[in-house]
Amino acid sequence: MTGRILAELREVFPDADEHFDLIVAENGAVLCAAHVPRLVAPPVHFELDEALLRRGVPFRRGQVVLASHGAWDIPVTEEIRKLGLECQIVRNRGEMMILPPGVSKGFGVFQALGDLGVSHHSAIAIGDAENDHSLLETCELGVAVGNAVDALKRHADLVLEEHAGAGVASWLRGPVLRGEVRIEPKRWQLELGRYDDGSRARLAASQINLLITGRSKSGKSHLAGSIVEQLIGLGYSVCVIDPEGDYKPIGQLRGVLWIDGSAGFPVAGGIDRLIEHRFGSVIVDVSRLEGPARRAYQASILAQLERERAGTGLPHWIVVDEAHVPFGQDAETSEYFDPSQKGYCFVTYQPGELKDEVWKELDVALALPTGRRAVPASSPDPIAVIEEMWQKPFVRIVDAARFGEAVLARRDEVQPPRVFTRAPRTSSHVRHWHKYARATLPQDQSFHFHAEAPAPAYDAANLEDFHRALTACAPSTIRFHATRADFSRWIRQVIHDDELSAIVQELESKVSDETADVDVDVARAGLLSAIENRYLE
Repeated sequence: MTGRILAELREVFPDADEHFDLIVAENGAVLCAAHVPRLVAPPVHFELDEALLRRGVPFRRGQVVLASHGAWDIPVTEEIRKLGLECQIVRNRGEMMILPPGVSKGFGVFQALGDLGVSHHSAIAIGDAENDHSLLETCELGVAVGNAVDALKRHADLVLEEHAGAGVASWLRGPVLRGEVRIEPKRWQLELGRYDDGSRARLAASQINLLITGRSKSGKSHLAGSIVEQLIGLGYSVCVIDPEGDYKPIGQLRGVLWIDGSAGFPVAGGIDRLIEHRFGSVIVDVSRLEGPARRAYQASILAQLERERAGTGLPHWIVVDEAHVPFGQDAETSEYFDPSQKGYCFVTYQPGELKDEVWKELDVALALPTGRRAVPASSPDPIAVIEEMWQKPFVRIVDAARFGEAVLARRDEVQPPRVFTRAPRTSSHVRHWHKYARATLPQDQSFHFHAEAPAPAYDAANLEDFHRALTACAPSTIRFHATRADFSRWIRQVIHDDELSAIVQELESKVSDETADVDVDVARAGLLSAIENRYLE
């Protein structure tokens, strides 16, 4: 990566093409592989050459850029303005480059890395001058050499003591590239919400392993989904192992593929190829699989992902919901868990079941306040478990937290866990698509439809039955339940879907004892549509 005109680079480094797979020259405007240049932007308008010559401004033309000394910035700016051109002037210490709009070192390296099949989140940038800001901004880790301009030093994740090339050479032989030291980048951060004092609750988007825990139905998958959304938005490649279909809405985001097995599950080796394609993200919904078949498929996927990470660095994150199953005490994880790797998110209501090697590698924990289901007597309280493991006062702090809040703690920090108000998600969240749409609920949680003889009475043991009964029952049955808000109450208390419950409650409010059958059928259609859009295929 250089700001130099390609021809000028070859004058001082004649065999540069023999040493590099790809050269990014002219401040990101020209890519060159195997001696063949490719312009990633059109050249600066040639009419500017004539104008600068008339003004006596000395300059050099590359394949795209014009280069001159910084002392000529005023006449250059005046001529650009007179000609009505859209150009940008970028400085490199005493030098100046005139570039097409949008072209920068960051833009060029992003294009180059894509050509090489490398994610910008797997790249490190090292710079020294003003035109290196975008370069550091684009790459996962930004480093400034010891003699860099002050503004770049302030912008960098790391500032080296040594200057120029000597500093670069020394750093490349150092502990970071050997994996002995990890640096959390400043620019790539997850916005979790706000603390009580108004400051932002933030979390590094890389170089950590994360635990999300809480009691059953406390919102763990919802919080995990929010984090996955942000990671994808920041350009990270994410693979989610989804045991219950909770993450399907994320599949609607750009660059995300959702696989549910409806057309058969791809072999494990197929997942990595999907991720490699444009560094995409994959949601693997394994809710159609049960018991041993599910565990075996999860293990095969995780093993392949770990091998893929070793070779390409992708995916950057592996998110495993109900992590106590594939990473439980009795699981054989040697094939699919490398403790030295970061970028795991473990979501579980049974953290005490996680293997010791998982606990040793955890860096951050997010705990949620009391869920809507009590912890079974046979299972240890997840909040008490993490308090014991990390010797931090989780129980008191989590129990004092309110709905919509969460608790953040870093293992190596002395300060106690801290409560924050969670930021909203960008996509909706569906609770247990297959479990509640098709699986049978206990008898005491079924919905019993009221009916007057001789009309048949229906019982709904799941949402599919509920949908079928709504379709068949008499208008009087719908009128009976709607006026008592029975439908929305059942969906809220049993299905635990507040969003659907709110929609149904609004439809119920339009039905009274005097509502005509034809209008009741309009409400019926709305109820059916709401369920279909939310749950049923």
